[in-house]
Amino acid sequence: MAVEILGNKEGRLEQRLVEQLNEVGIKEIVWVRPETLEVHNGWREDGSAVWRMQYEFYGQILPICCINSYFYSFAQTMEKYGSKNVKWKVWAPSPAVCSKVIAVAIKDDVIQEVIMEGSCMGFSNALNILVKGMEVSRVVQLLQNVPCQTRGTSCPQELARGL
Repeated sequence: MAVEILGNKEGRLEQRLVEQLNEVGIKEIVWVRPETLEVHNGWREDGSAVWRMQYEFYGQILPICCINSYFYSFAQTMEKYGSKNVKWKVWAPSPAVCSKVIAVAIKDDVIQEVIMEGSCMGFSNALNILVKGMEVSRVVQLLQNVPCQTRGTSCPQELARGL
């Protein structure tokens, strides 16, 4: 089965998608440009227009997968092909912060993984390591008031808000 991914080959969300698809035996991955979506069958019928709008609106950050002529968002792809019982939550934080997209995997109210697209790689990886295995409510409690300069918010605070 061939999978088409609309996204940035170098993006962390896209890399996570590729890893997950490879783990379930899907090795044939084709990268496409945004304008290519319009010529696919099922483009308007299955609701993928909403994902395209989000993709363009958020500066071409949210990856979209086309699998067997159906379009899936990042979260839907991860829930379909990833670890079972893991729910993915994906959102765009405030434009005041460096991170452009935050994706969080949650299982039984416990954080499994955090990916911050657009933020400093070291910070994003460190935050992921620190909050992995913590209950959502504890992460919110710890991060809800972490400032970043004079921005009025921060990447950790936006993570807490989204949770």
